[in-house]
Amino acid sequence: MESVAARISLLFEAGRRPGIDDVRTLLSQDGSGLIISHVHSGTDARHGVELLAQGLAFDLTGLAPGTADAMPPCLHRFDLSDGCDSADLEVITLQPGHHLSGGTTMKPVVQTMMNVAGALCPLDGLVAVAWHPASSWLSPAYFASMIRNWLEGGIFPARGLVGLELSADGGLQSEGAAFFTGQEVRVEPELVESTASATKIAVRLIDHLVENGPFEAVEQMVGPDGRMLKVMPSSNQRFVRIWGG
Repeated sequence: MESVAARISLLFEAGRRPGIDDVRTLLSQDGSGLIISHVHSGTDARHGVELLAQGLAFDLTGLAPGTADAMPPCLHRFDLSDGCDSADLEVITLQPGHHLSGGTTMKPVVQTMMNVAGALCPLDGLVAVAWHPASSWLSPAYFASMIRNWLEGGIFPARGLVGLELSADGGLQSEGAAFFTGQEVRVEPELVESTASATKIAVRLIDHLVENGPFEAVEQMVGPDGRMLKVMPSSNQRFVRIWGG
């Protein structure tokens, strides 16, 4: 299930949004191996470039002096102060090229796009990185560290690429996990001894889903503290619910 486009926005201080030459200069110095394979400029008000990484093409739009891209929503913040105000920011956006339209949730495509975004984090004036499917904003340092760990074989970075919120009945529910797995996660209230403990359970399950695919039947799994948990897909298969085993 892919309800939100696979986009990453980079949010800059007003007046410091980069141009094509800024991107070209950064890539020539950072050793990332990224190249600009095509330039969209001239009469196009939305200046941008096509970036080539590991044989995959990604579009970077909203570059100066063209029109900035639209501001992404922010429902979840990671390593950002409450003073980070969208009114003072300008946006450029990274997304898979048209030839990848059928595979934007595939792990190699997502990881490569994350790697490209991480390579752009040293651009001057960058304040936050936004991951659209979870409506999450992250500090550039947190984003780059999180993605580097994932690319080096660490667990899936749910605390950033997925939002987690308490529901009205005390359960903990995810937003954005379905982009990767087809299913959102819900930790039932009986397991929410604290938000921190429930978050550990949700993160463990999301990592399992990313690596192994959706749950189709009731299963048992070991939680972060060693106790057994019961995992059950909802009747429509869109959610995974977790109880004590």
